[in-house]
Amino acid sequence: MIRRIHPGERGTLLGVVLALALSGCSREPAADGSGTDTAPAAAPTISMLTVSAGDGTPLAGAMVSVALDANRRLTRFTDAEGRLDLATLPDNKGPLTVRYPGLAPGTAAPGDTAVTLAPDPDFLRSLPSSEWLTLLPEEERKREFTVNCGTCHELSYGRVMIDDRPRTEAEWLAAIAMMRAMDAYEVIPPDFDDAAYAAWLADNFTAERIATLAPAAPADAAALAAVEITEYELPESDSLPHDLVIGPGGRIWITAFFYDELWALDPASGSIERFSADDRPDVNAQPRALEFDAEGTLWVVNGGTEAVLRFDPGTGTYEEIPVGMYAHSLDIDPAGDIWVNDYFAAEERIARVAASDSTVTTLPVPPAQRPASEGLPLPYGLQVDSVGRLYSTQLAAGTLVRYDSRSGEGTLFEMPAPNSGPRRPGLDRHDGLWIPEFNTGYLAWFDPEAERFERIRLGPSSLGLYDVEVNQANDDVWATGSLASTLIRYRPGDGSILTVPLPTEPAYTRHLAVDEATGDVWTAYSSLPAATPRVARLRFLD
Repeated sequence: MIRRIHPGERGTLLGVVLALALSGCSREPAADGSGTDTAPAAAPTISMLTVSAGDGTPLAGAMVSVALDANRRLTRFTDAEGRLDLATLPDNKGPLTVRYPGLAPGTAAPGDTAVTLAPDPDFLRSLPSSEWLTLLPEEERKREFTVNCGTCHELSYGRVMIDDRPRTEAEWLAAIAMMRAMDAYEVIPPDFDDAAYAAWLADNFTAERIATLAPAAPADAAALAAVEITEYELPESDSLPHDLVIGPGGRIWITAFFYDELWALDPASGSIERFSADDRPDVNAQPRALEFDAEGTLWVVNGGTEAVLRFDPGTGTYEEIPVGMYAHSLDIDPAGDIWVNDYFAAEERIARVAASDSTVTTLPVPPAQRPASEGLPLPYGLQVDSVGRLYSTQLAAGTLVRYDSRSGEGTLFEMPAPNSGPRRPGLDRHDGLWIPEFNTGYLAWFDPEAERFERIRLGPSSLGLYDVEVNQANDDVWATGSLASTLIRYRPGDGSILTVPLPTEPAYTRHLAVDEATGDVWTAYSSLPAATPRVARLRFLD
C-alpha cells in the first residue's frame, strides 16, 4: 500500500470556563451562633486574558501569539467572548502579541488580564492580497491577470503602492517589464498586453478606490478558538520552501528551492537538518515536489536539472535519474512507480520512473491545442488514483488530462469555468478529484465514473486557491488560500466551510501535507520574490 499524506482528523471545540473569585476575611456562624474569623482564602491565579476594542467590544478570533523559543512561535485565537485561557498555553509565559484585523497590535505582559486594541491607521500594509484584488472588476481580464501575476507571489501593499501612493501607469508598466525579465521559462503568454494591463491597473488601483478598502473580521471567529498554529523559522530567508511532506518519525521534509537542499524539520524542537539535493556549484537544481513511498524512500523532483532523485533519508545519499523534462509535480502509483508531468512543454507529456530499475518511459497525453499566442498550457498538479488513473491539471489551458496507465488511454476535459486556473488537486477515498480554481474562488469536484464536474464556492475570486489535500479518514477537504493568507476546510457531508487566517502576512502557501495520525495540517510560506518564509502547523485542540 502506498503511503499518502492527507488532511488530518479534526479536534473538537473546547469550552474553557474560569471563575475568578476575590476572597478576604469573612465571619462564619459558629455552632453557638457567634461569629468567628476564618483565614483568608488564597487568591486563584489569574489566567484569563480578554481582548477588546476601544469601545469595549470583545474581539472574537483575535490572534494571541507567544514565542516558544528562537525557532517557534505559537498562536491561539480568542473565543466568542474575546477571551483566551492563558493556562492552556505552554509553560513559556513571555510577552504576548495580540492582533486583530484593522487594529494596531498590542502586547500583554505576564499577569495582564486585558488588552485593548486601538485602530491602526496603517492597516492597509497588513491587508492580504485577496482584499486588494477586490478593487479589480470581475471580468476575464482579472482572471488572466491573477494567473499571470499572482501565480508566484502576493499582490498587496508592497506591490500596489510606491512611497505610500498607488503606482502610476508608467510604474505598472515598469513592474510588468521587470516581471518579464525574471520569466526565464516564458510563462507569461505573448498575448499578455503589457500596456493595456498597466493602464487597467492604474485605472482601478486609484487613491479613491483604495480608500474604500476596510479590514474584515474573521469569518469563523468562534470556531477559531479550537485552533492552534505553530510557525517555524527557516534557516535561509530567500530559500523558497516550495513543497513539504511528512516523513518517518514525524519529521517534516521541505524542498529549499534556491538552495538545492532538502530540510528535515523536527516539530518538537524546531531544529532542522540539511541535506544536499545537488552538490554541483554551478547548477541550480531547483528541488520542488517530493513524496515518500511505502518503503520510506523519498522521491524528489529537481526541475532545474530535469531529474528525479531516489533519496535515502537515513544517509542523505541519492540516485539522480534524468527524465528529460522540467517536471512540476510527482506522485506514486499503486505499483510503486513514480510519475511526473512536463511543466514547460508545448505539447503535454508525462513520464514514468520504474521504481524497480529506474528506467524512464515518456508518454504523450491529449494536448490542449492552445494557440502559441496564448502561451504554454503549463501542466501543473498531478495525482494517481487507486486504480492507476493519472490526472494532470493544465494551469494556463484550463483543462484536465486523465491518463489510464492500465489501458494507455488518455482523455482531455475542459474545466467547467473558462480560465479558472486549476492548480494542485487532491483525491478522496472514492477516487473523486478535488481541484482548486486559482482564479475563481471555487473548488471543483470531478466524478471519475460520470465524468462530470461539480463546483463549490469557498470565497471570493481572489482567494488564490492553490493546493488541495483530502483526509481519507473523514473526507475533509483542505485548500490553501494563497492570496488570502488562509487555510480553508470544506466538509462535503454538511457543506460547512472553515476559514483559518494564518499569523504571517503574506502567507503565500503552495502545498499542504496532513498527518492523519495527529490531525495536524502543515504548509509553508513560499512567496517569490521572497517574503518571510516559514513552515506552519495547524492543530485542533482536543
